[in-house]
Amino acid sequence: MRRLLQFLKKFRDFIIFLLLQAFVLSLFINSKNYHKAQMVNTSSGVVGWFIEKKHNITRHFHLGEANDSLAIENAELRSQLPESFYKLQDRIYYINDTLYEQQYEYIPAQVINSSDNRRNNYFTLNKGTKSGVQEGMGVITKEGIVGFVVDASPHYAIVRSVLSENINISVKLRRNNEHWPLKWNGKDNSIVQLNGVTHDIDIREGDTVVTRGNKGMFPENQTVGYVNEISLTDGKSTKNVNVKLAVDFSSVYYVYVVQNFLKEEQLTLEGDLFKPKGDE
Repeated sequence: MRRLLQFLKKFRDFIIFLLLQAFVLSLFINSKNYHKAQMVNTSSGVVGWFIEKKHNITRHFHLGEANDSLAIENAELRSQLPESFYKLQDRIYYINDTLYEQQYEYIPAQVINSSDNRRNNYFTLNKGTKSGVQEGMGVITKEGIVGFVVDASPHYAIVRSVLSENINISVKLRRNNEHWPLKWNGKDNSIVQLNGVTHDIDIREGDTVVTRGNKGMFPENQTVGYVNEISLTDGKSTKNVNVKLAVDFSSVYYVYVVQNFLKEEQLTLEGDLFKPKGDE
């Protein structure tokens, strides 16, 4: 208490000066509407700046939760697209019409480990059999296909990437439905090849390559990439066709696992009639 009194006594003149200044300033501001408004606006601006910064920081910590929510919503919306339904009769329809039956659903997942610089490349997903993921299911992103599930545990799944040898995914040109197996020569992780394109085929640079959908892993017409180079080799009856992949495999994170409700029925009926030489 003594020290407080000593402090007040020592700086009493300065304290009185500050109090008088504050009193005079308040009288001045209250007597002038313009100055009063300026003070209010200035304080509001400062408070607003701090609120905005707080909001941005808070929003940053909730980005993961927001992204997960969007992935689930996107999967539900994708399941309602026309290509996710099987047509029961050949006529105009609405999605909720009984002429169509749900064929595909999509399970959202995240890539937690991956490779893209080996001869055979894989992804690890954070969803497994408890989420409905099974071996043989296709995996896509919003840009295009990435591969298919080769193994699954209760909580995780391993996906074989398109960037693998003997991948043998059946694809076609969107423009004319000409189809071939997709291959990768292991050289460039953004370029794959079409095998068996004969000279009589009308194929052009810029053509869109999509899935054929014949083995039930992927819905038909899922984007694979775009023809970016066509060349000829002397003595060969086929063209060399390179396809620029639509997906950047070095940055794949959010994916959708494709669940085809009619796949087993198709494969059981076909038996060994169309048994693939490779993986698909």
